[in-house]
Amino acid sequence: MIVIIRNRLKEKSDNFDDEIADAVSAMQPVSSYEASRQAVSKANTQSFDDIEEALEVLFAERYMTGSDEKSITSQFSDIYQEAYTLANKLEIFKIEPSYRLEKLLSDYGNIHNLVKRHNEKHINNQLERYSEFFDSCLAYPLDAQQRRSIMSEEYNCLVVSSAGSGKTSSIVGKVKYLTDIKKVDPERILLISYTNKAAAELTDRMGIAGLRGYTFHKLALDLIGQVTKQKPSICENTDALFVSIYRQLLKDDDFRKSVFRYFIDYQDDEADWEKRKNERRQDLAAQKVTRLKAMLPDMDGNDIYVKSVQEQKLCFVLSSLGVKFRYEEQYEHKVADETHSQYKPDFSIYYESHGKTKRIYLEHFAVDEHSLVPTWFATEKGLTYEEANQQYNDGITWKKYLHEKYGTKLLYTSSADFHYFDIKDKLKQMLTDAGVKCQEKTIEELYAMVLPEGSKREKAFIRLAVTFSTLLKSSCKSLSAILAKNEDERTDFIIRNIFKPVYDNYQAELQKRGQIDFTDAILTATELCRQYRPVQYEYIIVDEFQDISVDRYQFLLALRAGNPPAKLYCVGDDWQSIYRFSGSDMALFNSFEEFFGPTDMNKIETTYRFGEPLVGYSSWFIQKNAVQIRKNIHPFSDQTKTELLFQPYDRNEYCNTIGQLVASIPADKSIFLLGRYSFDDYYLSFMYQSIKEAGKFFYVIGGRKIEFLTAHKSKGLEADYVIILQCNRDVYGFPSMVSDDPVLDVVLTKSDKYPHGEERRLFYVAITRAKVKTIVMYDRRYPSVFVDEFLNPEKVTEESQTLHPNANKKWTKAEDRFLLTLHREGKTIKYISQKLGRSQTSIIMRLGKLGVG
Repeated sequence: MIVIIRNRLKEKSDNFDDEIADAVSAMQPVSSYEASRQAVSKANTQSFDDIEEALEVLFAERYMTGSDEKSITSQFSDIYQEAYTLANKLEIFKIEPSYRLEKLLSDYGNIHNLVKRHNEKHINNQLERYSEFFDSCLAYPLDAQQRRSIMSEEYNCLVVSSAGSGKTSSIVGKVKYLTDIKKVDPERILLISYTNKAAAELTDRMGIAGLRGYTFHKLALDLIGQVTKQKPSICENTDALFVSIYRQLLKDDDFRKSVFRYFIDYQDDEADWEKRKNERRQDLAAQKVTRLKAMLPDMDGNDIYVKSVQEQKLCFVLSSLGVKFRYEEQYEHKVADETHSQYKPDFSIYYESHGKTKRIYLEHFAVDEHSLVPTWFATEKGLTYEEANQQYNDGITWKKYLHEKYGTKLLYTSSADFHYFDIKDKLKQMLTDAGVKCQEKTIEELYAMVLPEGSKREKAFIRLAVTFSTLLKSSCKSLSAILAKNEDERTDFIIRNIFKPVYDNYQAELQKRGQIDFTDAILTATELCRQYRPVQYEYIIVDEFQDISVDRYQFLLALRAGNPPAKLYCVGDDWQSIYRFSGSDMALFNSFEEFFGPTDMNKIETTYRFGEPLVGYSSWFIQKNAVQIRKNIHPFSDQTKTELLFQPYDRNEYCNTIGQLVASIPADKSIFLLGRYSFDDYYLSFMYQSIKEAGKFFYVIGGRKIEFLTAHKSKGLEADYVIILQCNRDVYGFPSMVSDDPVLDVVLTKSDKYPHGEERRLFYVAITRAKVKTIVMYDRRYPSVFVDEFLNPEKVTEESQTLHPNANKKWTKAEDRFLLTLHREGKTIKYISQKLGRSQTSIIMRLGKLGVG
């Protein structure tokens, strides 16, 4: 039986060799229209011994794409399975497989490497063949990596560039290669950039008739006009339209009440920007850590900074009742002694009675219904809980005794009142009983007080609504889908009651006017491309691809659709992805192949702008984030030197230090002043003259005109020297500690989890603008974490930054409730810290702001 089986297997193996030969000889390129005539002719007249040989003949003088590889794999899938099964049986009966069978198994399992080896050989041949072209197609020779990316013929080519690496040169070289060497019709090449200026510059630099650079928006508008025979009217000033809609909606009582509630109940605690701008930051730092700004000023028009959220609400209630008051004004009698400083009641309330001004007092005691203080009182002061209760209640007793002794009227509330009463009703009754006449404000009056028309606060709030609407569209999400997934009470309230009415009315008004906005243009053009396929491109080239958003991604897919699809050549630098807040999605870049299909990734890693040691320092800094694509950046010449200097300053000598730095720079060298924010030049404005010319802002320092830019606006620019201002550890420092309103999380793209991920990329952009030297200025008392990473790396680790992952996030209503629940359950501060992902200090401070008992 064994002999019979062995003989049959040998016979089958011999016959199977013929099947393999037939299958290999029958192999066809996936796209015969791409194969040369010679290759097709050989395929019809020549038999092949194996897959490797067939590939070399059939794809001679051409690149094998991912589609080719997939087709070949598919063609041999069935016979490979048969061969695999037969080989296993032959092994069982110890029969030596034929060479052809072994070669099939080997080639099939190695198809990807065979394709890769073939393509590298093909590209190298082409590079040698067209070396003269690459030497002369631009005013200077292209480097090896630029040439390699240009030669790629894969349907998806991602060119990962670097700061100053000549990505524009790569794009120009690619287009000239396609038109001059490949003889592609320029009208069949689509060139896309992100700004009108960049698109125009690319078009001019090409100098090729029939080729025009577009922005996504311009292309979308032209396509709509082409298909519908009616070019759409664009709403140029959407901001003004949003303001108009918002003002109109305010006439609706429910909408106005919702906005009002946002500011009273749902606005996250944050430092007051106007205060920050108009006073020295360091002078306010301590105050801003421990105090909260009341919504409205006191009776004298002065801003009020209170100790807790409950006191903040008491301030608002008093204002809404039309009561005149001052906060922490000294008591009318001198009571300081050896154990007490002069008494400052929480609120001094003034009212008229029988033609005289009278004063009574309101104290807020942070105790619960059992007169017990929060546990963090003890932790913060290093006392036992019993000692903390004793100390705080002794203070309450002393205050009550003073009022009794001097015959002054004391009203008081407690934390328990906020849990068991409507604090406004309770306080109104207390004041009325005390003889204070309340003149309660209407909702219209209160709104005018909280959000005066045209105020910075109102403008910022309208901007929040605009940002939400813009991100909603660019993310290709719907309001209903977002609301269905959302579980946060605050987010749900804001979207349903404020953002949705604004968005719906905005869309209705656009329709009424017969207009669309720029995002609508992209969405509409995308749908028209899917339905009618009005354009057929062979190549689509996209600049600044790291800024791609979901709506633009969908547009690209629709633009390239066809048989065959257009080939993509996308150039960008994920290390400079800094526009998440405008809708860019870094995942579309870093996971390019998942979204577009088989991809040939090329890197251009030679920087022509700056040299060592800045090249090494900046690369080390940005690649600490493992999300960033690994690159080996190197300067064009070893002789190119670019320094990175960290310059400490004393606050009082800040402007003089800048003046000295500028004086030390040769007069023929260009200089940029860069700030994280547009107001980082605030202190400079006191000492140096400013000039605005052609949309640019300059300071005259030492007789030299020096441009000031934000780090965002500096992207793509360069100067000999760059001075980066205010790299301090501060809310408005670098990195910025300002958190977006949490409601935007539902429309923002997913961020990477590395600490200060986008801020790190922005800092990288800032430090790599210089050709000769980058100077990073920091207050020697408060260096930012980025400065410490360079100067004191042992102090800063990823663990130290991620220990409290929610450290820089705003407190939400849901978090507050969870915090209070854990606190009432008697959980330790350490336990709560771990649960909420915040430091113990942050937990203690938040409990203090909530004034829990």
